[in-house]
Amino acid sequence: MAKKRYRITRNDILLAIARGSPILRTMFIALCLVTLVGSSFIPDQNVNVALGSIDSGDKTLTENLAISEPEDKSLSYSVYEVKKGDTISDIADSFDISVDTVLSMNEIQSARSLKPGQLLKIPNIAGIVYTAKAGDTVKAIADKYEVSATRITEVNELKSDRIAYSRTLFLPDAKLPSATVGEISGDLFRWPVRGVITSWFSWRRDPFTGKNSFHNGLDIGVPLGTPIGAAREGQVSEAGYSPIMGKYVQVTHSGGWKTLYAHMSSISVHEGEYVAQGERLGLSGNTGYSTGPHVHFSVYKNGKLINPANVLQ
Repeated sequence: MAKKRYRITRNDILLAIARGSPILRTMFIALCLVTLVGSSFIPDQNVNVALGSIDSGDKTLTENLAISEPEDKSLSYSVYEVKKGDTISDIADSFDISVDTVLSMNEIQSARSLKPGQLLKIPNIAGIVYTAKAGDTVKAIADKYEVSATRITEVNELKSDRIAYSRTLFLPDAKLPSATVGEISGDLFRWPVRGVITSWFSWRRDPFTGKNSFHNGLDIGVPLGTPIGAAREGQVSEAGYSPIMGKYVQVTHSGGWKTLYAHMSSISVHEGEYVAQGERLGLSGNTGYSTGPHVHFSVYKNGKLINPANVLQ
C-alpha cells in the first residue's frame, strides 16, 4: 500500500513556529524585519522615479517627463524700504518686476521724489493697478492692455466677466502708457537745444522793469541761429509772432501736454503740421521781449504751467 503524501503549506510553517520555543519565534520576527527593511531599498520600477534607467536617446519619453510645474497665479506682496541711492529701476530689477509695476502699485507721481526710508508695496508678479470704469468687462480690459483675460480672472479671483464700477484690479503683465511712464520718470521731453540756463522757472527780477515777476519757463542761452528741435512728437497748434514772445511756435502733444518755443529768429513749420521729436521748428533768435539770443521754453499740462526741468531728459 502506497504511503499517503502530505503537502506542507505556509500555514503549517507559521503554526509550527507559533508553537515552538520563544527563541525560535524571536528569530522569525527578526528575519521578517530584516526582509521588510531591505525591500525599501529596491529601486522603484516606475519610469517616473527610476530616471537613471532612461535611454538619453529616447527624446519623446524624456520630453514627456520634463513637464514644468504649473505657473503660480497667486498674488502676494512684500514691503521694501527705500535706501539712499535707490532708483525705481534698481528696485524693479531686484524684485524681477517692471518699473511700471512699482510706479503703479505705489501711485508714484514723480520718480525723482523717491526718498530714503520711504516704504514701497511690492507685488510678486509684474503688472499694474487698474480701477474699473462703468461697463468694464474682463475681456475689454484684457484687450485694451493686451494681456491674458484668464490671468486677470485668476489673480483677482473674479466670478464673472462683468466688473463692479470703481473696483480695483491687478492686471498681470500690463504696462502703463509710455507717456505716463515718461512723465513720472521725468524724461517725457527732450531738450529743444543744448545751452546754458540763463533764467529758471521761478520768481526773478524783470530785466526791463526791475520788478519781481514770475518767469514761466526756462531761458536757454545759445548762439543766434541755433536749430530748435521739438521736445516731443506732436502737432503745431500755433506759429506766429507776439510783442512779448517774438517769433514763437506752440506744439500740442498727447495727454494734455503743450510746449512753447519763443524768441526765434525764424520759423520752419506751420500750424496743423505734425512734427517728430527732435524735428526742427526754427532757429534761435532775439525777437520780442528779449535781452539776447536764447530760447524760451515753457511746458503746459492741461493748461497749467509745469516746471520744464521736472520733465526733461
